[in-house]
Amino acid sequence: MSDLASDGYESDVLRDGEGFIEDFDTWSALLALEDLVDTALGHPEIASGLRREGLRGDHARKAVLSSVSALARIRMERERPGVVFERARGFLIRRVSLREVGWLVITGALLVGYLRVLQLSWAAMPLAFQVVGVLGLGGVLGMAVQIIGRRVPGLFVTEGWQHAGEWAHPELIGLGDRRDFALREIVLPELRDYLRDHRRTRDRVTLVFEEPDETADLEAGLVRTAAVKRLRRIVDRAESVAVALAGHRGTGKTTSIRSLEQGLLSRSDQAAPLVVVASAPAAYEARDFVLHLHALLCKAVLAKVSTGQAAVTGRTRRRRALGRALRNAVSFVVVLSVVAAIVWLLWGGTPLQAGKDLLAFASDVATGRMTPQELWTGQPVRRLIVVGLLVLFLLRLVFGVLAACVSAVRWTVNRRRDTRLAGLRRLTEQQLDRIRFLQTYTTGWSGKLSMPLKGEAGRTWSTQRAEQQLTHPEVVDKFREFAELAAWRLRAEKVAGRVVIAIDELDKIGEPEKAHQFINDVKGVFDVPGCLFFVSVSDDAVLGFEQRGLGVRDAFDSAFSEMVRLEPFTLDESRLWIALRLRGISEQFCYLAHCLSGGLPRDLKRCVVEMVDLANEVYQPSLEVITRSLVAGELAGKTRAFTATAVTLERSPELVALTTDLLSIPGTGTPGELAELAGRLVLDDSEATAPISDLRWHSGCFVLFCATVLELFDDALTGDRLNPGLHRLAVVRQRMAMHPRQAWDDLVEFRKDRGLAE
Repeated sequence: MSDLASDGYESDVLRDGEGFIEDFDTWSALLALEDLVDTALGHPEIASGLRREGLRGDHARKAVLSSVSALARIRMERERPGVVFERARGFLIRRVSLREVGWLVITGALLVGYLRVLQLSWAAMPLAFQVVGVLGLGGVLGMAVQIIGRRVPGLFVTEGWQHAGEWAHPELIGLGDRRDFALREIVLPELRDYLRDHRRTRDRVTLVFEEPDETADLEAGLVRTAAVKRLRRIVDRAESVAVALAGHRGTGKTTSIRSLEQGLLSRSDQAAPLVVVASAPAAYEARDFVLHLHALLCKAVLAKVSTGQAAVTGRTRRRRALGRALRNAVSFVVVLSVVAAIVWLLWGGTPLQAGKDLLAFASDVATGRMTPQELWTGQPVRRLIVVGLLVLFLLRLVFGVLAACVSAVRWTVNRRRDTRLAGLRRLTEQQLDRIRFLQTYTTGWSGKLSMPLKGEAGRTWSTQRAEQQLTHPEVVDKFREFAELAAWRLRAEKVAGRVVIAIDELDKIGEPEKAHQFINDVKGVFDVPGCLFFVSVSDDAVLGFEQRGLGVRDAFDSAFSEMVRLEPFTLDESRLWIALRLRGISEQFCYLAHCLSGGLPRDLKRCVVEMVDLANEVYQPSLEVITRSLVAGELAGKTRAFTATAVTLERSPELVALTTDLLSIPGTGTPGELAELAGRLVLDDSEATAPISDLRWHSGCFVLFCATVLELFDDALTGDRLNPGLHRLAVVRQRMAMHPRQAWDDLVEFRKDRGLAE
């Protein structure tokens, strides 16, 4: 299992002989899951999370092992075709480097040399020297073990020896090269969910929290709502698709696009996608927008292929190669000279004679005229040392040549890859240059001919070539051609997973007709192989898309293949979002922010920021102080909006009375006074005109909502009074803008259930 196995995690699956016999597939999948869980429990993020929340690792381990979905996904990965096992069957030996091989050879030569010396001198040594020789052999063995332990750690350490007694062979686990993927995509998310579900909740009415961790993993702070999970499935499976992101303003459409850009919605075994984000303009020409999109894609491709590639000239590259060659040559000459000197000193004779003797000696060994036994027993010790030294030198030379060949092959492969990427870079630069400029070439010729009687004849001729502007269909074709080529090349070279093009801010176009016209103009760029398109749209687009198949079709229905609607956060999602960013915050403040924001992520963030700002000014502010500050800000802002709307209406005595009540909102302090004012705002509007009636209901409902929040979230609010029923306040906040009368009725019913004054 993992290193934690030695700390108390023992394999329960290996002991389950009955499961092994009855259902081997399930047993082996559970064994694989157990192995991954034990590994994940040692991950720094999980280990620190368990310590921070006061949770036990064995409980988390048991929870994940009992997860049916995790086990099913593990079985799917084991049964996936093409699983590769990198390690061979039998005894597992770790790969060693050339330097480690050298240390092994030196250690072996040390042992062999000592044994040979001891063998040759054993008969002539007295008993005392023999005892010393045996003790010296133990010392040499200990020194050899120490050298191997330091220089070649874990050489023969198998998975079974790394763990305590029981272990599972990789082929029995059955994940092969998919093991890391299963660890990151299945087990770690399961453990994160366990930490979030079992996080420690605080019950206090003072605002205390830990400072946000800037080094925290971005993915760990992502709240996986239903829409986020669906987006990730789309990114994983789709090759070419146009997806509409719908939802109210503030539900996180832009944040979802940014998450795509950061790679948070991509699988960990794939390269991060190349994301291009363009904002839909309020006024536009279709041709110009496609050119703008094309230019953004070109810039993104250039940035992607240029990452990590320094601009090195050919002269600099040649100088570096020449410098490496000279250093290697000098090193080889120095080593050769040292070895030759040692061989000459040990072999004896003149250098020329020693060389001839070595050649003859090598010829005898190679042809078999000298057997290994004769070589070992018939040569003096100094010549055996020479033979060992030459063997080491030749081995080092062979390994050096092999390493040089491998480096040359790698350089060739990388060079070809760089050449292909350089071709894409040149093409991209040409495309970007063509978009930016209109090339104009002018050539001219002029001359003059003198005629008799001082007459002159002259002629001037010139030609001008100007590249004609491309039409809108041609611009679309050029974009599609380049996008398909760039997506294929980036994915083939593993530079980027795929190309994602996002068009944001389309929901900011107020008139639905303009938004429909925009989609009709640019939908020709959709459906490019290898490219995904995401467009943020308004709620009106959802209705048109959902009416497909009913004989009602519009631009959105015909342009998009999928529609993903982003909803406001649920109560648990808001609590989780806040808890992941403000560690140690109490539940009372999480409920307060959720109710005031209505679960809209944008407003939820604003509430949290305001709470943090107030906590920086006041030491541990109470819940009542925070609530009054937030509600006061909301009332002041909405009062300005209500009065600004009243100014645009036709002046009448009723409007004057309504404006007076609206202007009194910021000065109303207690919840009871606010509730009374809300009642006056909505009282007897049967004879009011429609605009005034709408303004009455909007303002009255909001004032009553603020009064309810002030009454609920005070310093007497204990944890036992926090329950999911408070989510009804957030629902009222969501409905208030579109359906104020229904929101008023729901709010009155909520106050009645809570025993608040009507």
